[in-house]
Amino acid sequence: MAVPAKPQRTEKENAAPLRLCESPSSMLSGYDAFFAIMIKPHTLLAAVLLLPLFATEAAEPDLIAVDSPAFAFSPANWTGDAGRGGKEFRQTWYSGAYFRVTWESSSETPEASLLLDTSGYPEGFNRPRLAYNIDGYWKSNIGCADEVVIENLSGAGKHELVVYFQKSIQEQRWGSEGESGVNVMRVLGLKVDPGAQPIADTPAEKWALIVGDSITEGIGATELAGYSHLVGQALQTRGYEYAISACGYSGWLNRGDKPPGDVPGFYIISNSTDGAGGTYDDATSRWNKIDGNGHSLLDSAGHLSAYGETSQEPALIMINYGTNDKLHQSNPSDTLASMTQSLAALRESAPDAQLVILIPFGQYYAKELKQAVASHQQAHPDDKKVSIIDLGTKVPKTLSGKGGIFGGLHPNDRGHANFAAKIIPQVLGVLD
Repeated sequence: MAVPAKPQRTEKENAAPLRLCESPSSMLSGYDAFFAIMIKPHTLLAAVLLLPLFATEAAEPDLIAVDSPAFAFSPANWTGDAGRGGKEFRQTWYSGAYFRVTWESSSETPEASLLLDTSGYPEGFNRPRLAYNIDGYWKSNIGCADEVVIENLSGAGKHELVVYFQKSIQEQRWGSEGESGVNVMRVLGLKVDPGAQPIADTPAEKWALIVGDSITEGIGATELAGYSHLVGQALQTRGYEYAISACGYSGWLNRGDKPPGDVPGFYIISNSTDGAGGTYDDATSRWNKIDGNGHSLLDSAGHLSAYGETSQEPALIMINYGTNDKLHQSNPSDTLASMTQSLAALRESAPDAQLVILIPFGQYYAKELKQAVASHQQAHPDDKKVSIIDLGTKVPKTLSGKGGIFGGLHPNDRGHANFAAKIIPQVLGVLD
């Protein structure tokens, strides 16, 4: 779709100004004024009339900022106003990215609103959609807005909100040097009722990186019904966080998002011979980057990192690529070289991770993917942490034709659930 031109946000652009609620101790200034008035008897009536004003000031809501320990973000998905962190905002373009925020309220009728920065969307832009779970209640398909009121919040006590980047149109997501992508969700904080107390939530140290194309992104499925989300939820039951790093149209070499696409291919090799050699182009490769705005996925040691610090490598990397390389006719030799050489790069950047190649459901490049794994194992005989998950040659038949029970090229909810049910035990078995 054509998008009206509008200057894009830069990383250093300040988020929309927010008025932070004063703490209860700072409210004394109003009562000091009241008692000063009381010194003069003739002002007693005026002072009484002012009491509701002071009460109104004290009732202003609090803000839990994004740098609060109460926020826990999915690994490898988010950037901020200071690299991968900062005090003003966090943003992501990845479908399936999530964050949690936890707090305690003394009110029996608590309120909360998610605050977003929407200033970068051009007029009429089809904004990203989000979903959330508040204390077990779900709501989905919510368009990004300056303020998203959290519904079904009730009762005093502890509350946990989990927000997911549900989906977006496949364009203007990557950004460029010094320029944020337009099609992102930028989070400023959570507005809560006065006196609510943030509760620290430390993300799990173990995490999984789930990489893929539009199928992994969940295209064809409804809200959070993709196999990648289901695998991620299963991993959380074992104490893992997870990152879904998926982009429609993308592949080992094929660029992502609507053609010509501005999201780089995964690991770009050119001028190879029979699947070997060739030239690697880091600038046009996505495997070690979060976006096009200079945010690296690597730490200072050159290792993949959950949040940018050292010793935060993933425990699992699962890749589902090959479909678009076949359908869009990427160079076969360079594609094979990309498969093989990316395994070596991933091993160097995540020395202890389990590397899992998920054969595309349509069996695209299945032979070459198995060849790449075999070549890697032959070249690195001590690497025992590389494996393949192959759902078999019957799967393409279930996805053939239109109106099939499991969908087509893009599986429907039933297809994703069926495939996830077969993938999950194998993934957990690898980790065990």
